[in-house]
Amino acid sequence: MISNEMIKASYQEATYQRKAGTSSSYYWQTGSRILPNRASITKEKEVAKVAKKGRNLLHPVIRQYLSQFTRKEESPLKLNKPFQVRTQIWLDEDYPQFIGYGTAGISDATGRITDKSDTGDLLVFYSDDTDWENIRIFFFAGMGRTPDARDAAMRYASKLIYNVE
Repeated sequence: MISNEMIKASYQEATYQRKAGTSSSYYWQTGSRILPNRASITKEKEVAKVAKKGRNLLHPVIRQYLSQFTRKEESPLKLNKPFQVRTQIWLDEDYPQFIGYGTAGISDATGRITDKSDTGDLLVFYSDDTDWENIRIFFFAGMGRTPDARDAAMRYASKLIYNVE
């Protein structure tokens, strides 16, 4: 059993706002700076091609999160050029209140993002407006590695959006 203290210690949150006149370009507004300042959060299934194997077969891929750190930004996720962070966003039928979830894939030493450069950090995406003007991203360090950890983190995030402790 994963304790709430452990989940709370792994948790960070950031809010992003969509850039006017765009469909998928978002800028950081408040909260944690662990993710890049700018991000693309698509409503289409795929912008970047990904392999149809492993977890891409478990849950339906419904969206993508694509971002890249600038030279000035600092984060523990900014390790290798071109300093990208991306994830597929999967739908979890047990948590329909969320846009979806993913795990952070970061650039490896060759500049590519592969299954081996996945950090295991869970990203849960939420918006309380249907147009996704603002999106809250719940970041849980290391909580995307197992289904039990992911489920515990998503239950915790549910309590946060409903203001239940």
